[in-house]
Amino acid sequence: MRFDERGHIYFLDERPEDRDVDGLLWERWAGTPTGALDWAAHHPGRQCEVMDGRPLCGVCKGDPDRDERGTLWLLHADESTQELLTFPSSVTTATPAVCIPCAQRALRACQELQRGFIALRVREAPVSGVRGTLYSPTDPPLPNQVVRFGDDALHQLVARQLMRELINAELDETTLKASDFPTAAPAEVALSGPGPVWG
Repeated sequence: MRFDERGHIYFLDERPEDRDVDGLLWERWAGTPTGALDWAAHHPGRQCEVMDGRPLCGVCKGDPDRDERGTLWLLHADESTQELLTFPSSVTTATPAVCIPCAQRALRACQELQRGFIALRVREAPVSGVRGTLYSPTDPPLPNQVVRFGDDALHQLVARQLMRELINAELDETTLKASDFPTAAPAEVALSGPGPVWG
């Protein structure tokens, strides 16, 4: 990683496709996905595809479920995390929206979700920033940093995921009932930043 005279980072062998239309530098991904579906992880290229523009289901890339309360989001959260939340609440997440069939499949297959989840309904969910590795000319790089659009730190970030802000999210306790799915032992869910950050 290198810094130019303005303090902006760049790859020594940078190619035009390394940056998006806004000039943001992105991690390089290579290889062909193989093996079983990992429900707890987001492939970087696919994550950007379903998060950019109109929200798409993060599993099938179709339309996510929508009703009069808004679009459906499914996030992992253990019981202690759920107790800390009040709704409506604004949540920042890298997790895409989801349709009901894919949400049901995920709840049966994903151990993270089986340890605890919340379903949210959201009417407004703009793309608000990116997560990635933040570099400094003097300090070690900081992975998994969330930087909002408009922040000067974007010039020192190698992005990996788009983030959406789920504004005034409402808890949906009827569409996906925890009692309908097997549960595992509770696990910790990390929250960071000024508000909850998921996925």
